[in-house]
This record gives sequence, structure tokens and C-alpha cells, in this order.
Amino acid sequence: MKARTSSPLAPFVLKVVGGLTLLLYLMDIITLLIGAKFQEYSWILDFTTRTVDRGFIPLLGMALLFAGFWLEGNGDDSPATGSKGLKLTTLLLASLLGLFFLALVPLHVSTTQVAQAEELERINNRVKQVESQLNAQVQQQLDAQLGAIEQAISTGQLPEEQLKQAKAQQEKLKKLKADPKALEAEIAPQREKELEKIRDDQRKAEGQIKENALKSGLRIGLGGILLAISSAAIGWTGLRRIL
Repeated sequence: MKARTSSPLAPFVLKVVGGLTLLLYLMDIITLLIGAKFQEYSWILDFTTRTVDRGFIPLLGMALLFAGFWLEGNGDDSPATGSKGLKLTTLLLASLLGLFFLALVPLHVSTTQVAQAEELERINNRVKQVESQLNAQVQQQLDAQLGAIEQAISTGQLPEEQLKQAKAQQEKLKKLKADPKALEAEIAPQREKELEKIRDDQRKAEGQIKENALKSGLRIGLGGILLAISSAAIGWTGLRRIL
């Protein structure tokens, strides 16, 4: 009975698809690097995230290529003579990708930490700005109330009872304006209530930023390490067998 041999079309298709998959991934990286903005943390994080998230694509391409080599050799690990150069190139590329993925890990982690610190600093500055605005608003409201009362008194149209109340309120506001300690005692409860809301929002925002940074660092960091190990293992093991 005649032994079956693999169709010459199957290894050809696998090698074409595998090679195209690798080339498309490399073109994607090159395209991203053409518009590189290494001075912007957001660009670095986007680049490392996209590169690692799609890092399985070159591994898939290499798997298809080596499946084609294997079929081409009718189950033998050694490819046909015409494919040895392609196999060597693929193994060298796998080794380089291993180093590339490994380099992305500290880049992403360090950039995440710096971006997190800057975001936390922005939140703190925003909270301080809001606190200053609250103090300014209190002073503006005090001036507005005092101005409105003085204008009402100056019209001379207030009934006697309302006039007494207006003058008493005017005197109270003037004392508050002249005595910072008295003003602080008057507005402290309401201001602290508003500030507590702001600080609570600040704590929630800071917690969310830290959580997102931790998740991103772990996901991309561990993903990059696994991709680096996988790519390097393919490249170095294959090169050791050939060389």
C-alpha cells in the first residue's frame, strides 16, 4: 500500500499565512513608532499596551510557519533546503522579539508609576484650588450680603422693624469682616462639610488611579514577561538545534 504524503499546497499555505501574520505585526509596530512621542506618557502606555496585548500574533505566525516547515519535510523537523533561510530568519526574529517584549516590561511599569504620580499631583492641586475658591466665595458672599443690606438701608424705605434687623445684620457682617477669627468660627462648619465632600471624592479618585495603575502594571508586565519567555524559547531553542 502506497504511503500518503502531505499535499505540497498545505505547507505553502501555512508558510504564507504565517509569514504574512508576522509581517503585519511588525508593520503595525513600525507604524506606531513612526509617530512616536516618547515625551508623552500616554503615548508610551498606549504603545506598550497595544504591543503586548497583540503579542500573541507573532507567536501564532511562527506556529503556522513551523507547521508548514514540518509538513514540508513530511514530518521531519528539518525543512526543505529552500526554506532553511526562512526558518533561520524566523528564529532570529523570535529571539529579537523576546528581547523586545522583555524591554517593554520595565518601560511600561516605570511609565505607569510616573503617570500615576502626576495624576495624583493634579488631583491634589485641583483640591487645593477648590479649597481656595471656597474661601474666596465666602468672602464674596459676605461682601455681597453687606452691600445688599447697606443699599436697602440707604433707600430709607424699610419699615422700622425690618430696618432694625437690617442694621443688626449689617453690624454683624461688619464685625465678621473685620475679625478673621470670628469669620472663621462662623463659616467653619459649612466649609468643612463642603471640604469633606471634596476630600472624599479625592480619596475615591486616588484609589481608582492606584487600582488602575496596579492592574495595568500586572497585566502588561506579566504578559510581556510571558511573551518574552515564549519568543526567546522558540528562537534560542531553534537556533541551538541549527547551529
